[in-house]
Parts: sequence; structure tokens; C-alpha cells
Amino acid sequence: MTDLTADPAFQIYAASVVVLGFNLLAIANNTALSRVFTDTVVNPEDTKLNAKADVVGYAGEELTQRYQRMHRNALENIPLFLITGLVLCLVGVSPTVAGVLFGIFTVARVSHSVCYRFGIQPFRTASFGIGAIAQAVILGFIAYGTFF
Repeated sequence: MTDLTADPAFQIYAASVVVLGFNLLAIANNTALSRVFTDTVVNPEDTKLNAKADVVGYAGEELTQRYQRMHRNALENIPLFLITGLVLCLVGVSPTVAGVLFGIFTVARVSHSVCYRFGIQPFRTASFGIGAIAQAVILGFIAYGTFF
């Protein structure tokens, strides 16, 4: 068995995983920080950590809700890429194809997060669409590489 980490396509994939992982961590931590700054918590027991906080569940201040929607959207899209990107590397893909597809998806998802945070339209929708198209192409390459 060859060492997967020596494969240039896998290295590009791993770089994308790192960037997307940090993107998810940033969104999650910003959600928590926005609750801290607005003295709101999700669960009643969380008032033990902040006695002056209001229990708002998943309601609350607009910025917190925006981060929650952004996080939910990222969690609906990034895990599929984590699986399909790895499978594409296992099927065998050139580093050029990997670089283009993984790069487009990663840039699109990070752009989507930034645009979502600041309410930038139509770029938020465009970045979502570009990421979705990149994901569909990845799936097409997997199908082609596996069945044809």
C-alpha cells in the first residue's frame, strides 16, 4: 500500500480540510462569543456560568442567529466534501484536478461564510452555488473513476 500522504492530490485535500476546519471553528466560536457579548444563553443551566444572562434558546440577538444559520449551512455542506474529497483521492485524481476542484470548493465555502456574516448578496448565493457545482463535479469524477 502506498503512503496516501505522499500523494499530491491528497496533500491538496488535506490543506482544504485544514482551512474548512478552521472555518467551522471560527463560526462556532463566534456564535458563542456573540452570546457572551449579549448576555444570552441557550440552556437554563448555562446561567450558572453567567447569572445575568437571559435564556433565549435558539432565539436571541440577530448576530447570534446569523452565526447559527451560517454554521448550520456549513455543516450541511462541508461534511459531504470531507467524504467525497477523500474518496476522489482514493479513486485517483490528478493533482491539477484536485487543486482546481478542492480549491474552488474551499474558497467558495470560506467566501460564503464571510458573505453570510456581513449579509453580502448576491455574492453569498453565488458562493454557495459555486461550491455546490464544485461538489457535483467531484461526485461526477468519483462516478466516472469508479464505474467507467
